[in-house]
Amino acid sequence: MLAMLKQFIILLMQILSLSVDKSLRPKCDYLTKELKCSLQILKSFPAYLSLSLEKRIRPRHKFLESRNKLPTGPFPMHLLAITDEEFCERWAKSTVEEYHVFRQSLLLATFAKQFEKRHRWNYDQ
Repeated sequence: MLAMLKQFIILLMQILSLSVDKSLRPKCDYLTKELKCSLQILKSFPAYLSLSLEKRIRPRHKFLESRNKLPTGPFPMHLLAITDEEFCERWAKSTVEEYHVFRQSLLLATFAKQFEKRHRWNYDQ
């Protein structure tokens, strides 16, 4: 019981240390709008808010979407909590290497968009 309480406090501290504008709001928006996750689920399982939007949440969603493996209805949130190996084997029906290549290309594309947005003034002059 004490170990569970300790884990909960650590998780809560991690979540409370996140920036609302840079981390929590974008995650909540993506989880509720793109994945159709209810706020009740996020209240019941706040651990989802500690996961990386760019390295875990969006890549898994987009990878299933790219492989036409997205279930209908709300996204099964437990897919965000399992290992990459289990996610690939049981849900994406792919290798971990394929998933990692996809995730890396998604991260690079996101970085390129952000870089271009920040440095657009250089190109416009």
